[in-house]
Amino acid sequence: MPPCTGSNNRESMTPPSLKVNFAWAFIGNAFYALCGYLMLTILAKTASVETVGLWGIAQAVTLPVATFFSLRLYTVNITDIRNEYQTGHYIAVRLLASLASIGIVALIGFLFYPAGTAIVIALMGLSQSIAEIRLYFSSNMQKYERLNLSTLAQIFEGVLTLSLFGLFLWCTKHLSLAIVGTIVSRIAILLLYDMPVSGKVVSRHLMSFSGYRPQWEWPQLCSLFWQSAPLAVVAGIGAVFQNIPRLVMDHTLGRKAVGYFTAMSLLLIALTMINAAMGNTCLPRLSRYFKDNTKAFVRLLLQLIGINALLGFGFVVVAFCFGKPILRLLFTPEYAQHQDVFVALAASSCILSIFGVSNWGLNATRQFAVQMPIYIGTAIVCGISSWLLIPRYGLMGGAYAFLICYLFGTTICLLYIVKAIRRVATHAG
Repeated sequence: MPPCTGSNNRESMTPPSLKVNFAWAFIGNAFYALCGYLMLTILAKTASVETVGLWGIAQAVTLPVATFFSLRLYTVNITDIRNEYQTGHYIAVRLLASLASIGIVALIGFLFYPAGTAIVIALMGLSQSIAEIRLYFSSNMQKYERLNLSTLAQIFEGVLTLSLFGLFLWCTKHLSLAIVGTIVSRIAILLLYDMPVSGKVVSRHLMSFSGYRPQWEWPQLCSLFWQSAPLAVVAGIGAVFQNIPRLVMDHTLGRKAVGYFTAMSLLLIALTMINAAMGNTCLPRLSRYFKDNTKAFVRLLLQLIGINALLGFGFVVVAFCFGKPILRLLFTPEYAQHQDVFVALAASSCILSIFGVSNWGLNATRQFAVQMPIYIGTAIVCGISSWLLIPRYGLMGGAYAFLICYLFGTTICLLYIVKAIRRVATHAG
């Protein structure tokens, strides 16, 4: 498709305001989170707590591997303001990484778990790899601040995934076949929406766009991989430490405890989704501000921290006042017995959202390598806290472990952001 010309097209290339983009991103993330809640509710009400625990264990095994092999290419693409790499380079690296992710997840499943559990893990690994492929195409829409288009993709996927997951689970009573429903839905949205819409957006901004054929230019691919490698390690470790408590619980408390903890943790994904909406909206702007206007960068970053802290406090209040009826309504009375854990998890999610903002700051300043020691340290803190606290305090120990490691990670990230700002100020002076 040739690049657009003319005044109308130039107007269409002008990005919407941050408020408009945030509204779109919030709608998409909120709707997607709602569909995720409904999936979990369907699973909890139609299957045993142990089956919910199986879902949680499959995620705990799959997400660190899939997230590592995501290479955070979408972040590299969004912050690649000068377009150092072409679309074909991103596609080639994305395909290689997805194949590696699928193979390693399946290998872990069949080496360390019974066949039934391994099948669920392998299928979830395939579903997650397709989701990571979709994220690259969505990042093209976010890069040029067309959040309305990526929001529509989230809505379409949410509806289709929920429908097929629920239908397959209701018809077969097998979790593995329900996950097949998520695979089918993600492939459909990828082919029918993500690829054509992303292509139209990119072609309006880049004269050199020539489609999605992979470009096997190995020097460029190696360069892209090494630039993404620190983010890959960070992403993988981030997924590890967020799933360590589940694995420790599975070892010390049993699969049923994992089911309770997984369900309550996923309820709080609403705050994570709001945080993600802000990140999708503000990361391109933060990147430009850091390059051109440091004061605007600091002002926007502080605003984001304040907004997330306020929203997080609101979630804690809701969990404290209405936690029991919420858990009873969405799941079963058994879950409502753990309201205190739900409140503690809400507090940890508040800190996690601020951790997320500080991570955007590091990405906007292109400090990819420094994130590795930060996340390694956070994972170590989470692991030690989980092994010390979960055997003693049960489910509450997992919530305490989250609070401790998120506070640690947030503090270190903010220190590095301050260092980057001072460096820029010194060079400007």
